[in-house]
Amino acid sequence: MHEQESVGASLASSRTVSELSEIARAPARPVSGVRVLRDGAVAFPAMLELIESARALVLFENFIFAGDATGRHFADALCGAARRGVEVRVLYDPVGTLMVKGGSIARVLRQDGVTVRPFRPLAPFHPWSWLRVKHRDHRKLLAVDGEAAVVGGLCISDNWAPSSQGGHGWRDTALLVRGPVVADLELAFAAMWRRAEDKRVARPQVPESDVQVPAALVAADQPGARQVSALYHWLAKQARHSLEITDAYLVTPRDILSAFGAAARRGVTVRLLLPGRNNHPVAGAAARHIYQPLLDAGVEIWEWEGVMVHAKTAVVDGEVTLVGSSNLDPLSIRRNYELNLLVADPETGADMRAMFARDLVTATRVDPAAWQRRPAWQRVVEAVASYFSPNL
Repeated sequence: MHEQESVGASLASSRTVSELSEIARAPARPVSGVRVLRDGAVAFPAMLELIESARALVLFENFIFAGDATGRHFADALCGAARRGVEVRVLYDPVGTLMVKGGSIARVLRQDGVTVRPFRPLAPFHPWSWLRVKHRDHRKLLAVDGEAAVVGGLCISDNWAPSSQGGHGWRDTALLVRGPVVADLELAFAAMWRRAEDKRVARPQVPESDVQVPAALVAADQPGARQVSALYHWLAKQARHSLEITDAYLVTPRDILSAFGAAARRGVTVRLLLPGRNNHPVAGAAARHIYQPLLDAGVEIWEWEGVMVHAKTAVVDGEVTLVGSSNLDPLSIRRNYELNLLVADPETGADMRAMFARDLVTATRVDPAAWQRRPAWQRVVEAVASYFSPNL
């Protein structure tokens, strides 16, 4: 994938910057460079290079920061930056980190001068802390020197490392961006840094903007604000020709399914790429429970044949791209703190569409007729799994 020195071209009048700002609840900013990062094989070296080149400030936020080989590589880079005199802040979610092998690497970071903050840890002898277990920091962000940032779905764990390096090679996507939008990402980090200490954070007011597209916007908000739902409703409504979505946990409310179906019925080619083998089997079965209304509406469903597809992306007409941390599940839509980028740029959209087409080569399309003939036991498993969907 290429990195652009400048980003050009404009979108149809219906896709104005003011609309994007309203949906994102953040001001539109010009972007001086965008690079699509496919998988840990590309994203991790790019992120490590940014950290190693840092001169003044590194802000690092992730749902999972494991103490495995991948986590140690990042810890070495972050500690090296701190030893050079760079201010390094790391914000991680201790609940998310418990989900993978290796444990937390926070102690190693602190020993070398990195300022580390867990996001609302659970305390066994403080029962009130367990009330916060539903509202986690699910975001993934690296911002360096106010000049470059990476946003996407990759956690810091061997699950995302390539198999050639002993990892599991999960399929995921991130964007590396440069330009004024990085300052907004730094502000987004600062807000979560305060929330980690249970300090109040005022909701930012969206100023008027005369920035012309292409632009990138930060989409981050309070949990339960249904901003993820609003984003996907807007994307489905704007689509004229194509809507291509990759998601890990499609345990989606009916209103979003209806938006996708409405787009397909009016002639938009709507394609969903989902895991064939989900790392959370109950979520995978619950997702399959809602395939039928999508298939009935003409939505194409493709299942990834690899280890796990964990990306959270959407591309509309090859012009508007969404990449971030939000899944189409109740946790992202109603509970967790999330961070996404909307990029209005045909060149980035073309890169994303080409990547999506390449992913379909390693996927199998769900045949509507065959799906209706699936065994009764499979339908029962899916129905039972869907009962737990509000908590998935």
